Amino acid sequence: MVATNKWLFQHHEKPDATVRLICFHYAAGNASWFSSWEQYCDEGMELCAVQLPQRNRRRNEDMPDTIEELAESFISENTELFDMPFIIFGHSMGAMIAYETVFQLKEKYGLSPELLVVSACGAPMYPEIQFTGQSVLNISDDDIKYILNDYGQIDDELLDSQDFCDYYFPIVRSDFHVCETYCKKPEIEVDCSILVLRGSFDTKVSEEDCKTWKKYTSSDCRIEKFVGGHFFPQDHTKEIVDIIRAEINKQKGGKNADR
Repeated sequence: MVATNKWLFQHHEKPDATVRLICFHYAAGNASWFSSWEQYCDEGMELCAVQLPQRNRRRNEDMPDTIEELAESFISENTELFDMPFIIFGHSMGAMIAYETVFQLKEKYGLSPELLVVSACGAPMYPEIQFTGQSVLNISDDDIKYILNDYGQIDDELLDSQDFCDYYFPIVRSDFHVCETYCKKPEIEVDCSILVLRGSFDTKVSEEDCKTWKKYTSSDCRIEKFVGGHFFPQDHTKEIVDIIRAEINKQKGGKNADR
């Protein structure tokens, strides 16, 4: 893999790695959110944090119109990432991208990850636009500020800076737009196990939203809850990496027992 791959943020190849952890960030975020994850990945786990278009060094690239197009581009330009056992993780919007990536890998390449991890996101049974009533593309800047304040991830001082808003709001609109229009019926199953992560105080994703993921895999689906809100992984990174590692080890043990 080329170190300057535009899709990957701070990717360090590990010659002794036995599994690759591919991570997709949340809407209006960026891959630097996974910077702290590397310290919890041992030599057997290679971290690949995916950087999406329209931010950082990809600032001049447009975000695709749909999650389907985004996943297709990522896969076609990074086929070498799937040359060893891999796990796909996604948080919030990233979970939708992660699921679509797994689905396309199965349909087009006959490949499946060892595990799909979806965090802070309900299954994509219905387009989100049905619930919000209007597209984020058509709302005012003040409405964008309200949405960001509701999620609580952006400092108020930044939102008072017009230069920041001019740069950031197009990213917010593009990211939320692809989320609003993404939908997959429950009949669209993947073959791998799904691990669902949820924050106990997350007002955006309910327990029932998480349970719906069980309809989207022909394998097993398990839900893990953490203390926190929508961005709970910030306080539970080590626990999450440990749980993912334990899940993979458990699967390997089961496969060995079947031989």
